[in-house]
Amino acid sequence: MAPLTRLSLKKGNQTLPISTKKIVGNNDKKVSDNKKQLNISIKKAKCPSLRIQLSALTIPTLKSLLRFNHQNSFGNKSSLISRIVYMVQHGVYPQCPKCMQGRLKIRLHRRKDQSKYYCPGFPISFRSPSFHRCNYITDECRKITFDFPSNSKRKYLISIMNLLRLCHRIINPTRFSLNRQLQQLSSTSKAPSTSLSVGQELHGYIVKEITPVPEFRLIAIKLQHKLTGCQHLHIDREHKNNVWSVAFQTTPKDDTGVAHILEHTALCGSEKFPCRDPFFKMTNRSMATFMNAFTASDWTMYAFSTQNKKDYYNLMSVYLDAVLHPKLDEYDFMQEGWRLEHEKTDDPNSPIVIKGVVFNEMKGVFSDSHQVYARRIQNSLMPTSTYQYESGGDPEAIPTLTWNGLKNFHASHYHPTNGRFFTYGSFPLSDTLAFLNDYLNHYEQQKAKTISLALTEESHWNQSRSVNITCSPQSFVVDSNKTTTASVSYLLGSIRNTWETFLLNIVCSLLVDSEKSPFYKKLIIPNIGTNYSPDTGFGRNTLNTTFHVGLQDISKDDVDNVIKIIDDTFQEVAKEGFEKTQIEALLHQFELGIKHQDENFGLKIILGLIYSWIHGSDPVDSLQITKYVERFNEEIKENPRLLQDVIEKYFLKNNHKLIATMNIDEEYAEKKKQKESELCQQLISQCKDKQSIYKKGLELQKRQSAPQNIDVLPTLSITDIDKKVIRVPIIQGHAGNTYVQLCEQPTNGITYFRCLLNTFDLPNELKPYLPLFVNILTK
Repeated sequence: MAPLTRLSLKKGNQTLPISTKKIVGNNDKKVSDNKKQLNISIKKAKCPSLRIQLSALTIPTLKSLLRFNHQNSFGNKSSLISRIVYMVQHGVYPQCPKCMQGRLKIRLHRRKDQSKYYCPGFPISFRSPSFHRCNYITDECRKITFDFPSNSKRKYLISIMNLLRLCHRIINPTRFSLNRQLQQLSSTSKAPSTSLSVGQELHGYIVKEITPVPEFRLIAIKLQHKLTGCQHLHIDREHKNNVWSVAFQTTPKDDTGVAHILEHTALCGSEKFPCRDPFFKMTNRSMATFMNAFTASDWTMYAFSTQNKKDYYNLMSVYLDAVLHPKLDEYDFMQEGWRLEHEKTDDPNSPIVIKGVVFNEMKGVFSDSHQVYARRIQNSLMPTSTYQYESGGDPEAIPTLTWNGLKNFHASHYHPTNGRFFTYGSFPLSDTLAFLNDYLNHYEQQKAKTISLALTEESHWNQSRSVNITCSPQSFVVDSNKTTTASVSYLLGSIRNTWETFLLNIVCSLLVDSEKSPFYKKLIIPNIGTNYSPDTGFGRNTLNTTFHVGLQDISKDDVDNVIKIIDDTFQEVAKEGFEKTQIEALLHQFELGIKHQDENFGLKIILGLIYSWIHGSDPVDSLQITKYVERFNEEIKENPRLLQDVIEKYFLKNNHKLIATMNIDEEYAEKKKQKESELCQQLISQCKDKQSIYKKGLELQKRQSAPQNIDVLPTLSITDIDKKVIRVPIIQGHAGNTYVQLCEQPTNGITYFRCLLNTFDLPNELKPYLPLFVNILTK
């Protein structure tokens, strides 16, 4: 059985229905309705929001629904659930011969003036059934035979009915209690408090700002190191999974991928921990829940998380020494970046080729058509800024990077002054700052370097531009005549403006993110292409935010049509706006997505903040979601055309627009291979001592296979590990005959709901339909 997350339901023992498989309409036998109500009180309990996971249901219900569906195809989710429950309860009935609005049902409790049958109308509501009475009785009606599922199927279906009814009670009326304990279901831990004050000095740091963020039950503390001026953001929160990270602004000035190669090489050993690849070696000496590093378009981050305090400081020492005092050995550069080496290292007669971890990684990236498309669009949309370059490295340019170039880049970018330090969790801030200060104090004699890396926004165009991209053929093609991709991209506002970014995020999500969105209706439903183009949606990973929309797998003849549809859709939305229900649903999902906590909630926070923080924006401002939701609700009341005005400003009147098309080139891979071969020959011709290629290859191989002294790395002892097992209290009970488990956890106000059903009784011939049915039910 899958682990139960917050709240789960399992199939309970149900009272079996009567064994009669067929009940004849004019038979005088009493029929048991088998409709026992769940023993659930109606006391109100707040359930702010809900996530539902239905593990498995049965397909006969779906088949019956298709025959039973009088009004619309499926309707909304509540209507669909209502129909499922009705079918489970009552089986399949013939239509009423008079009104044709529903199927006849035996009236078990009737007055003298009522007929023996009635016709229930649709949709059926759990709380207030809307019955269209039908007293039209004919001989044909009296001869009706009512078919019920077999005993085993009916037992299974009744379990589904009870679980769905329970689900419905929680979703809609939010009325549910179990032994009066569900009122605490979505409660959270106590909000933290701090004894720090603004202006206070602590271990070489000055407290700059203290901001409570009640929606996340945390306190954000901004600090600055006195000697180096580096910024530090601490998130004080009662969470055992503590996170530490440091990020540097690493703006590339070419396509060599120097930032990416430095990220790899820095983790190949440092002054204090000289063993090769300490990052990987620590995985066996640590209880870390996360360890990784990232290279983005204009920043590089190193991050880890752990629940063990000793492990926290062990990892911090390894990470700090790696980023501030890496060895940056020449052979590590050759291994991680690029090198000339014989195809067979120990055979000097084998061909000389280009090797390297990052070089091979980026060759793989540029063989993916989706990656090529997204990256080329970014380069073309911002052609005068740092984003014109490939931060990961272009395989054609990586071999132009030198070892000295790598070391110079580290010296100018990996300085504490250029760093953004982040800590999250329940470990004492004072101890962390004291530990950091011991490292940063080494820069006291060396004045903090003036690092001028601030980016300027891209100059806006006076007219739109276009770009044609080629890629390798895909391995799977639905239609060989539809292999073209076309899209339109826009450069929007600065990510430093949090309110503007919030507004644009809402608008762009409304445009493409759901089946009710305008572009889904105009581009996807007509089946012009198979899906949206790569990178469709709102982009906030650069200084200027962006928006992309288009189609992939279209005909070349449809390119102009797709561009016209996109332009016309913007015009239509600017004129008619969005539905109110769509806006409300998006705001709910937007807030839910931000407040949702997983195991690495702290990591989620820093990865969301770093894009704006690295460019000088206030990182705490981005956390205060409620403030912007409230402002949005106020402004849209005052100006109902708020979102339409955004459409006009950033799309209809925006000339910084890029029209991109991508077509396959059958010789794409061969051309790339030929360019690599020519580049390799050029590098060989520039090499004065060709024998050194063979010697260095052997030396690198020797180093890679040499045993490492990993004892220099910190480790944990058995005494450092808490022997106490963390036990999560579970509230157990029953709702009717359904077994229920409840677990109170700090979930940020979100209630998590999961139903688990045993499919043992489901016939084998129906089990292949389970994934389809579950997918349909949860849409």
